[in-house]
Amino acid sequence: MDRRRFRCSRHHWTPVSLEGRPRIRLAPKDVGSTPFGWPKGQVRWGDNAGLWGSGIAPPAPARSMLAVDVHLARTVGRRLPPRAGRPAMLRCRRARADVQATVKCHMADGVTVKARRSGLVALAALGLIAVAGCGGAGHGDEGQGRVAKGGTLYVLSTLDLEHLDPARNYVTSSEDVSRLVYRTLTTYAAAPGKAGGEIVPDLATDTGRPSDGARTWTFTLKPGVKYEDGRPITSQDIKYGVERTFAAELPEGPPYARMWLAGGSTYQGPYKDKQGLASIGTPDTRTIVFRLDRPVADFGSAVSLPMFAPVPADKDTGVRYDSRPFSSGPYEIADFQPHKQLTLVRNTYWNPATDTVRKGLPGKVVIDLNLDPAVVDQRLIAGTGKDADAVAFEPIGPASVGPVMADPAVRKRLVTGDSINTRYLSINTAHKPLDDVRVREAIAYALDKDALRTTRGGPIAGDIATTLLPPALPGAGPDDPFPSPGDKGDPAKAKALLAEAGHSSGLTLTLDTPATTAGQAQGEAVQASLSRAGITVKINTISTSAFYSTVGNTSQEHDLVIDGWTPDWPTASTYLPLVFDGRQITAEGNNDHAQYDSAKVNARLDAIAAMKDPAAAAAAYGELAKQIMRDVPVVPFLWDKAAILVGSHVGGAYGHIAYVGRLDLVSLGLRP
Repeated sequence: MDRRRFRCSRHHWTPVSLEGRPRIRLAPKDVGSTPFGWPKGQVRWGDNAGLWGSGIAPPAPARSMLAVDVHLARTVGRRLPPRAGRPAMLRCRRARADVQATVKCHMADGVTVKARRSGLVALAALGLIAVAGCGGAGHGDEGQGRVAKGGTLYVLSTLDLEHLDPARNYVTSSEDVSRLVYRTLTTYAAAPGKAGGEIVPDLATDTGRPSDGARTWTFTLKPGVKYEDGRPITSQDIKYGVERTFAAELPEGPPYARMWLAGGSTYQGPYKDKQGLASIGTPDTRTIVFRLDRPVADFGSAVSLPMFAPVPADKDTGVRYDSRPFSSGPYEIADFQPHKQLTLVRNTYWNPATDTVRKGLPGKVVIDLNLDPAVVDQRLIAGTGKDADAVAFEPIGPASVGPVMADPAVRKRLVTGDSINTRYLSINTAHKPLDDVRVREAIAYALDKDALRTTRGGPIAGDIATTLLPPALPGAGPDDPFPSPGDKGDPAKAKALLAEAGHSSGLTLTLDTPATTAGQAQGEAVQASLSRAGITVKINTISTSAFYSTVGNTSQEHDLVIDGWTPDWPTASTYLPLVFDGRQITAEGNNDHAQYDSAKVNARLDAIAAMKDPAAAAAAYGELAKQIMRDVPVVPFLWDKAAILVGSHVGGAYGHIAYVGRLDLVSLGLRP
């Protein structure tokens, strides 16, 4: 959305015109009678009346806007009659940033109103209005600009790193970090927006050469690619790296090798089978050939995943490799203190002439882990000292939306990124009574999606999700099988379904959620909304360093999971088969947290995979997504966007579609 901010000051006039704006109704709380006779609690804007919060202009013509709640403490101001031939003018009042925000009300002859923010209601309103201030092109005003080589870049992360071992690295946050350390055969382009979804060559000279009807794929390594010790990267190292993903000790990675490589279903990895997997050939040190058991048209995209990074066999330390993978990228690991800090220094043998993606600009990158989200926001809002050279790893929190948007200098440093991520609540269909679709439908109707979005900052965090596939994904289409007023849930409908299923007295469930501020808040939002339908929810928090390993263990996962999925590349073929194919359920490293297994859906997935027309396959996935939604294995609630603060000395910043809108770390640098 394109919304413009009007900066108010004590002695400036701000022109306001609502001509052509869509009419919208707001429902303020505790609004007293105004001098102009507006009804209490009935304020509109449209062609001749308006109200909006925090000095933000209303939406552009032909844009719609959701209703918001605004708490008006009192009405003050003075009348400013318009002059002929121009819109009315408003005098803006400066408000205390910590407790107040200016709210302007416009009629034919104008008025200024001061509003006092109140809790999540006002934050939601600010979040709604804040979206456009973050730059629709995917970066803020300070995100780009001239950068130089050298210096230390600081990354302030509220998360832990799940895994750095390429065989186990299958979480977007860890994948973003790992692009600094190791390379893969192909990778995502370094670009904002949809351009970032393009797969480009990385270690390989191209994106692969298919033959035998896309059952065989050949890649050639670029000359001159080297590890941190100066030795050349070989095709045998790529082969060994892929073979490690079959080892039972390293279960968390993606399943593509097991799914697609000939003989993969019985191979047990290099620790048990020293002969290796015969379907991966290395005729010479720069050529690698993959033989598949089926045609895979987008295998050239699959090899962008960390599991296709090179690992020299003599450097493999098994499960301990997680803390010190050997570098093939621009940085090597100087020090790693798990759960605290990762320090990267330049790999002097990395040759930028062989790498069109990574910039390798900072001399050092220091990533602080498990920081308090509020502290990260406070530090970057202030932006002093070393924090001028820092970036946040996660989006700003709900409480920071107002202060950030109220200060133009800080707002210029807010970088936004789109994503193809869908956040959802997984429902464990293997547990009773969740095996009853009526109970799952009751959960879907009861869930307050708007409250869940508010925990992440309101509309600045993304759009309410009503179905599985995000709108940017090919094949996606509108679908909302479990609607509710304002996306706030329908407890009455949920109670009726529970009664029909024999649970009129309610039931008790346990929810797994990450042990973060956002995770706890989302858990409490689920807890509150389901309680209105008579469902008691117990919250089980899990460390972010072990979250997906835990919920991916079918014996440790509970009833509900705060969950989500980002396709490995922009197609539903890396979403629906991995999350909803019941044949892929594994005791460990499981991605189907709903433990959903439908023979009908499995057969349809096979049929779509055999389609040779990508457009037809995309459309078929879209229809299958709607079918899966009727079984309610998950309840989608958010299509992500990310609004992330950067320090004033940081350049090259943009949100990357592959990493849930987080900054693409490989492009960051410091201004001279």
